[in-house]
Amino acid sequence: MKRSKRFLSSLLAVVLLAALLAGCGGKADEPAPAPTTAAPATPASPASPAPAADPAPARGVVEELRVGITKDIEPRSLTSESGSFGRMNYNAFCAGTLLVRDSENQIRPNLMTDWEIAEDGSYIIATFATDQGITWHDGEPFTIDDVIFTIDFMNNVLSSGYMSKVTAVEKLSDTQLKLIIPDHAAYFTLGNSAVFVRVYPKHIWENIEDPKNYVGEEATIGCGPYKLVNVDEEARVMTYEAVGDTYMGRELTVKKVVVRTYDSQDALIMALINGDVDAMNDYSNPISATMLDSIANVPGLDTGKSINQGLFEILFGFNKQPTDDAAFRKAVRLALDYELLAYTIGGEDGQIPGMGIISPASVGHDPSIGKVYRDLDEAAAILDGAGYVDKDGDGYREKPDGTPMDVLVTPQFNKTKAAMYQRLAEIIIANLDEVGIKCTLDEESVRNSDHESALRKSGEYEIVICYSTQGVAYYKTSYLYMFNNPISMWGTCTLPEFDAAYNDLLNALNSEEYDKAAYRLQAINVEECVGIPLAWDMAYYPYRTDKYEGWVNYPGWGVINPETWYNLHPIG
Repeated sequence: MKRSKRFLSSLLAVVLLAALLAGCGGKADEPAPAPTTAAPATPASPASPAPAADPAPARGVVEELRVGITKDIEPRSLTSESGSFGRMNYNAFCAGTLLVRDSENQIRPNLMTDWEIAEDGSYIIATFATDQGITWHDGEPFTIDDVIFTIDFMNNVLSSGYMSKVTAVEKLSDTQLKLIIPDHAAYFTLGNSAVFVRVYPKHIWENIEDPKNYVGEEATIGCGPYKLVNVDEEARVMTYEAVGDTYMGRELTVKKVVVRTYDSQDALIMALINGDVDAMNDYSNPISATMLDSIANVPGLDTGKSINQGLFEILFGFNKQPTDDAAFRKAVRLALDYELLAYTIGGEDGQIPGMGIISPASVGHDPSIGKVYRDLDEAAAILDGAGYVDKDGDGYREKPDGTPMDVLVTPQFNKTKAAMYQRLAEIIIANLDEVGIKCTLDEESVRNSDHESALRKSGEYEIVICYSTQGVAYYKTSYLYMFNNPISMWGTCTLPEFDAAYNDLLNALNSEEYDKAAYRLQAINVEECVGIPLAWDMAYYPYRTDKYEGWVNYPGWGVINPETWYNLHPIG
């Protein structure tokens, strides 16, 4: 066995663009130290007394932080990641999470305070904060039995994939467990569980008959630093209060958090401009670059610009023709107008992406891979050579067997990004028309989320325009959406070499193995065009700077994050 926290942090450290971001962090393998009492100083000589140091000025606390979000106030349950409550809990908020990540994407301890992984990745010895006096928000103590229950509950009741590699748990003490991982995926398990895995109170959830749908009062009881104290259904406002002055030895500098739900990002931005809220929290939904002009010159308002890990991409359906054909997929990649796509997605900050898909902001990015480019003549030549020709003279190509070809383009359903998806679909359809590929917009999926979701899960799509979220991109990479495996629920890629490379990434034992697998995936995509990135861009999560200081802007995530609760202070 060897200590591996520094090792894991090395994997998850984001490769930031030097020209855009810089940062430094503390040691990855040490939790934040508890306060200590300084040893008495040696008395100074009476003949030369040392001057007394001026006491450091006391910094104030934030009495009420106001956060805007576009997610509904329902459902309210630890079992849900949707809605305002679920999204706020990505930030180690009301729910107590096992681990958190910092602004450089390094894993940091939280309720799991320490860990060691076996050399072969077959188990983890994990230590938990069950001896620090943490209680659930109903007053019951947080114990090691809650952690054991949580792993079983997630795997066998909720059918969650986060801890699915853990097949057994051995209790070593009241603070320590041995997590058994037979397929040697300990490295993956820690990376996969960071941010998203929260602990469940055994005394509540073991008695719930239908936990996936339970939304009773006890459903929101967590053991994080904040507890839900009020819900105003009419105003769509949820109010949280700090559980005390400190949490796990750190001062909570924010005493109350008021989260208001808005119908749209337009309404949320107006609230920011008017000073009605202090910051926005909208996981995987940064504001569009087209909205920047409305806030660019507003006093006391920062655009919250950071390099984005998430990105828009095309998925190809390997269960349908013609998208199961590599020649067709490569022709599509050559036909797209990437300058227009990059500007549409990212405005002046939009960049033409690399063929390897993975953003420069993400771990595993291969900088040697060239960018995508447009060449209509080359696209036409590939189509001609593969037998996609216009046989009836109507201006559109038929399939090699002579049957009509009409490719369905399905935008992912997303209420916030609906206009963007519509515009991207229009560009893609128009671009493909230029090389004689007839396409039809999947209008039913545009207006019906159930239809779009069912089509994706069935794998019977042809071209899907989707968004790789920051949470997925930072560890699982955007290739998760193409992986033909239940952990994806999207992917249809049947290429054996792709499947092997992605499995190697999931089962990597160290950062070197992870990077090697990620590089292989990118090389495969160059040759096989499993998917197409549409742009690399910036993420914008605006926040106000005229009341508080100490904001930490996580790349692609924003200033509402696990550090907000401990760093924010009134200006002055």
